[in-house]
Amino acid sequence: MKKIYLFVCSAFTFISINANATNIAVDVTNNTFTPQAFTAEIGDVVTWTWNSSGMTHNVTSQSIPAGAAALSSGNMTTGTYVYTITHAGNYGYSCTLHLPGMVAGFTVNSPTGIEAPATDLLTAAYPNPCNDKLTVKYTGIESIELFNVIGEKIKTVVLEATESKIEFDFANLPSGIYFYRSYKNGTIVETKRIVKAK
Repeated sequence: MKKIYLFVCSAFTFISINANATNIAVDVTNNTFTPQAFTAEIGDVVTWTWNSSGMTHNVTSQSIPAGAAALSSGNMTTGTYVYTITHAGNYGYSCTLHLPGMVAGFTVNSPTGIEAPATDLLTAAYPNPCNDKLTVKYTGIESIELFNVIGEKIKTVVLEATESKIEFDFANLPSGIYFYRSYKNGTIVETKRIVKAK
């Protein structure tokens, strides 16, 4: 009898945790995410709904907290994309087909209201926009990959020191939008957008 009672309590706790989750609706219209910014908690679910009159858009991470799954809806003209939040921090995303204008983001708090501890995995890129050289300062990152706007990998750099900086040569690359991803233990730490000026 005791075992049955414990099972019922356990099931009740599971249901009550899910019942507290909030579903946050975001409209994907012609070149705009609405709302463009919001605050959420771990466990909340974000649903993007395409109301773009057949125009193709996507939801793609620009920056996410360490350990969080990337936002990656793929190109869509109708339907919905659903994302369950698992990590506290700041999330930046865009429609990569309509950069630099179609960008948005949200902040996630832990459900207890206690701020999540700061991560020791950091990168900072400057100048952005850049011309010939881009400097990336990093802490605790093991590798960086550079991509063009259509997702082709341009360069991979394995980093030896745990804290330093590296310089990317953009002189021979055409002007436009690029992204770099930083990794730790094979996991994406963050993705950031870079603009190469004309």
